[in-house]
Amino acid sequence: MEDFFNECIKKEWLITSNVITNEQAEELKTAVAFCNAYQNYFLINELTLPIEQIWQNIDYFSTRLPKLDTLRFTDLEQGMWEFYVPKNAPDEHYQEASSENSVRARNPELDICSGSVAIDFGTSSTVVAIRQDGRDELLRIGMQANDFNRHEIHENDFENPTVLEFLDIQQLLSDWHSESYRPLVDWNTVHCSHEARTRFRNNDTAPDIVGSVFARLKQWALRGADEARVRVIDQKHQYEYEFSPLTEYNPVKGRAIQLGESYPALDPIELYAWFLGMNINWRERGIFLKYYMTFPVAYPNEVKQKILASFRRGLQRSLPDSLLYGERFGEFSVQELASEPAAFAAAALRTLNIEPTEESVAYAVFDFGGGTTDFDYGIYREPDDEEYDAGFDDVIEHFGSSGDKFLGGENLLENMAYLVFKDNQDECRKKNIAFTKPIDAFNFVGSERLVAQTQSAYTNTTLLMSKLRPLWERGQIDEYDSGKVILALLNREGVEVDCEIIINQEELISYLEERILQGLIGFATAMKSSFDKQQGKMPEVVHVLLGGNSSRSRIVQGFLDLLEDEGSKRLGDLFDKEFNKIFDYNDDLQRWEIHPVMESHFDNLFKPNTKTGVALGLLKIAPGESLKVINHANQANGDSPFQFYVGSHRRDKFVADIKRGDSDGEWKELGRIRQGIFPLLYTTHAQAEIDESMMRGTSGLREQNLDFSGSDNQGKTVFARIISPNRIEIGLAKGMEQEIQTVCQIDLKL
Repeated sequence: MEDFFNECIKKEWLITSNVITNEQAEELKTAVAFCNAYQNYFLINELTLPIEQIWQNIDYFSTRLPKLDTLRFTDLEQGMWEFYVPKNAPDEHYQEASSENSVRARNPELDICSGSVAIDFGTSSTVVAIRQDGRDELLRIGMQANDFNRHEIHENDFENPTVLEFLDIQQLLSDWHSESYRPLVDWNTVHCSHEARTRFRNNDTAPDIVGSVFARLKQWALRGADEARVRVIDQKHQYEYEFSPLTEYNPVKGRAIQLGESYPALDPIELYAWFLGMNINWRERGIFLKYYMTFPVAYPNEVKQKILASFRRGLQRSLPDSLLYGERFGEFSVQELASEPAAFAAAALRTLNIEPTEESVAYAVFDFGGGTTDFDYGIYREPDDEEYDAGFDDVIEHFGSSGDKFLGGENLLENMAYLVFKDNQDECRKKNIAFTKPIDAFNFVGSERLVAQTQSAYTNTTLLMSKLRPLWERGQIDEYDSGKVILALLNREGVEVDCEIIINQEELISYLEERILQGLIGFATAMKSSFDKQQGKMPEVVHVLLGGNSSRSRIVQGFLDLLEDEGSKRLGDLFDKEFNKIFDYNDDLQRWEIHPVMESHFDNLFKPNTKTGVALGLLKIAPGESLKVINHANQANGDSPFQFYVGSHRRDKFVADIKRGDSDGEWKELGRIRQGIFPLLYTTHAQAEIDESMMRGTSGLREQNLDFSGSDNQGKTVFARIISPNRIEIGLAKGMEQEIQTVCQIDLKL
């Protein structure tokens, strides 16, 4: 044991007196030996252990996958990818290691699976689905070793939290850049998914834990280079790390990744994708080369390409190094396949036994997730003769994709926290407490000294969001019936301070009801607009499909008449009034059939539910499947449709001249310059489609003054045309018949 204790001293481990069994002592020695073995490129000088004993931890060390059985090293049908030396590999790339026992190498190409992998990268959680031999499987990521031995598995085990927890960033950076493929990242430096969220929720009042957790990966991807950067502080050294903006850094297809100076230092989405890949490409399961992803409707192509690049790097780095020299390495690909609501419709229509007809069945998806709510509208029909001959059994045509960019469960929680801080601003000033402001929230009088973009402000908001989560998820916070809670927050100096926070539950529930009602009104409005544009009228019946975990909210179900209690009936009456304003007697719509949220069953946990339906739906429309999807919404360049309503105001009311889904490149007249200034107004709210009573200052309606001062611009008219999903080009002319002079381009930001 002398060598073991020397290693403990070298690593500055705390040694205490304790009684352990010989078996436990051997496991400790093995862990130390394995770590040293890999870090020293497998040249073991100090500890002499059987090679099987050293390598049995290789999967457990980084991802907490089960330790390897002894037969993995000796069985004829098994063997180790890491010991396989391709014929065309350079000699210096591999190290020799002696062993008294015969250890079998295994060519990783023998374990390549022909199936597809679908990844629904979500704001709150990510779902990974695999199809092999016609059967679908869902994966659990970031579980502890004993979780794999549990007899009872729950459906939410497959909803893998999109969370990273940083314990030792400096060591992580060293490990992450030590190898291009399968670097030996120590689980004790970074936790992923289930384990990260469990530790976070079990310590949600501890600022040091909260500050080390990165839980908004997908929302972070939307940040521009000019926006405030995200920071985390690790737990071991309180080391603060600032993440650089996401970039599109794609690996070269068919070539190995090289970790040069231009390689991203630490891309959290790439790291998260690597953890997914290590679990997907587990040696007990096999190796997958075909990956499909999906994105929200409103995501610009630029953002989608950056996320895809991060996933390509992370997933590719999870492959065995010895696979790079084989012929099949070039088959690796990560592609976007469909929008999230379209993929969900592919799963839901079949799961709910909605049969296609020759005339077509109309549907509408309300996909209420953690970050956004997506709307999708379309028809489900039988194939025509040409499609049938091509092998398709049924066809989905979807159009009019829309959504509410800030209606998401996590965004609602952030807004709730902001309202609570606003109500407690005196306490925050007294204790020198700062917090963050949601993108879609307004400033309040005196907020300039309370709102900040600092790590402590972010931590304070996250701490309060954790306390408010039961109110959003269950409708009440039992332990706070008194209306007060003592919460440890960070002041501007980073010191913990106990604050007495008053929580007005009735005010927060009223906010939730008002905001969700606004989203449902937008959903119904966009539905009418989409069917009117695509088919010239509303269908008689529309099947409404509820996706996303937030659709389980009792508020949502109450508005949609899915519950019978008095409170829900009140909400249903409120929405019915708004619904009747949108659909008048001239519309053909006779009813919309609202299907309850889909649930899995204990005897079939792989059955699509309201959350897993997106990933499982992707598998149903992957290349080679018999369900055809026709997307009428995407632009010719594959980009998402334009997401805004743009115009100006008359009598303080918003007038939209450019509308969601309009074609690119067509100039639209916005109005005349007024004393050198033109007020440009824009929003993503679908009510602007038919509602001409949106007043200036309405939540979600942005205003930007364009300065055209100068004698040359007097009397000219402002024009605009669409460039991309969130960008327009501004032009000037004296009339539509005159040549329009391009002035500038504007990114529309909410």
